[in-house]
Amino acid sequence: MAASTYSPLPAFDELLNMAKQDPAALDALQKKLNQELIDAQSDDRGRKAIQQTLFRLQSEQLRYKAPLVRLTRAYQLMLSEISRMQDALEQLCTTPKPQQKSCATILPFRSKGQEQ
Repeated sequence: MAASTYSPLPAFDELLNMAKQDPAALDALQKKLNQELIDAQSDDRGRKAIQQTLFRLQSEQLRYKAPLVRLTRAYQLMLSEISRMQDALEQLCTTPKPQQKSCATILPFRSKGQEQ
């Protein structure tokens, strides 16, 4: 198995402690990990798609203050993104292959004795 190019994620208890006691450090960690994910993309299209998804997620998080509503909106956004990716994969798999153009009709060869 190849080594991960991303920073290791702290244990859940440590993340929970950061959320309670130092939310700014948790936000900084999230931004750092997001940037690592963006930087790891080899093409501009993938990079832009991740940036757009993060922007939409952050916009939703700023719009609502109640934690349960924020969580629900983030969940809905991620479901929407997964559904969009699934549709794209299905379209790739079901795209009909171009049919080959038919050539001339081949007639059977007749010998002189068969002609009448």
